[in-house]
Amino acid sequence: MLIATIKEVAKAAGVSVATVSRVLNNDRKVADRTRVSVEDAIQRLNYRPNLLGRNLRLQQTRMILVILSSISNNFHAKIIRSIENEGRLHGYNIMLCATHDDRKIEAAYLELLKNKMADGIIFLSTTLTALEMKELGRDYPIIQCGEYYEGIDVPIVSVDNEMAAFTAVSHLAAIGRKRIAHITVSNDIISTRLRLSGYMRALKENNLPYSEHLVAYARYGYGSAYAAMENLLSHDTKPDAVFAISDRMAAGAIKCTIDKGLQVPGDIAVAGFDNTDITPIYNPSITTMSQSEQDMGAAAMRILVERIGGSEEIPFRFFKYSLIVRDSTDPTHTEQ
Repeated sequence: MLIATIKEVAKAAGVSVATVSRVLNNDRKVADRTRVSVEDAIQRLNYRPNLLGRNLRLQQTRMILVILSSISNNFHAKIIRSIENEGRLHGYNIMLCATHDDRKIEAAYLELLKNKMADGIIFLSTTLTALEMKELGRDYPIIQCGEYYEGIDVPIVSVDNEMAAFTAVSHLAAIGRKRIAHITVSNDIISTRLRLSGYMRALKENNLPYSEHLVAYARYGYGSAYAAMENLLSHDTKPDAVFAISDRMAAGAIKCTIDKGLQVPGDIAVAGFDNTDITPIYNPSITTMSQSEQDMGAAAMRILVERIGGSEEIPFRFFKYSLIVRDSTDPTHTEQ
C-alpha cells in the first residue's frame, strides 16, 4: 500500500503544501473552508504526517523520560500515572526508564536526552551524584520528583518527609506507646535521612527514650523487614511500637510480630509510609502516611514543560501528607 505524501494531499485539496502544513500545525489563520477541505483530503488519502521530520525541524521529540529504579514500586506507579495524564494535556508522551540502580543503564538513558531523542527527564530516583545532577541540569530540562538533592539548582517536587515522620511517630506516642522503634534503610538518600530525623525529633518532643537498639536496618522489602523485626524482638526490652520507612517493611514487621506470638496492635503497634495498595487489605490493615502522588506527578510534568519552554525558575514544591489510621495502631478505626 502506497503512503500518501503531503504534496498529494495539497493537490487533492487544491491548496499549497504550506497550507497543508499550517492545518497540520493547527494554525488558526487558516480559513474554516480551507481547513475542512484539507482535513477531508487527509482522511480520503489516509495521510499520516512524518512526525519525526516535524519534530526534528522543531527540535522537539514530545517525549519525556521518567527515570526510576524499578517499576515494581507501587508509590512510583501512582506518580507515573499522574505524570502521564498531565503530559497528554501538553502533548507529551513518556518513556519509563528502569535503571535497577545500575549507573551504566542510567547513562544509556541519559544519552537519549543528550542526543535530542527526548525533551526532558523526570527523576524519581537516580544513581547520579549531586554534582552530576547539577551539571546535567545546567544544560538540559530536568526535575527531581520524590527523592532529591538540595542546593543544586534543579527543580524539586516532593513532600516534607521530616514532618511526615514526626507526625507518624507522634501518633504512636499519643496512643500511649513508650518504646518506639524505627525500621529504616542504610543509605544516604534524603527521604531516609529526613524520616530518621523526624522519628528522633518526635521521641525527643514526646519525652521518649532513644537507643541505637531501637533502630533496625533493612533493605526495601518484606523479608528484610521481617528479619529486622526479629532483631528488635531479640532484645530484653522489646519495643511496643514500630515506625517503618515503607509500607512493605511495615507489613514484614507485622508478620514477624504475629509469628512470634504477639498481637498487633495490642503488644506492638506498627505504622508505615506511602499508603500503597497493600495497606487497606493487609491483616491487620496498616496505619500509614499518605503522600499526594497525583499532585506531585502533575506538578513535576507542568514544571518540566515550563523548563522546556525556556523558563529559568527553579521551583521547590512540597505537597501535603496525611496520617491514615488503621488497625495496626487502632483496631477501633473506621476506614473512610
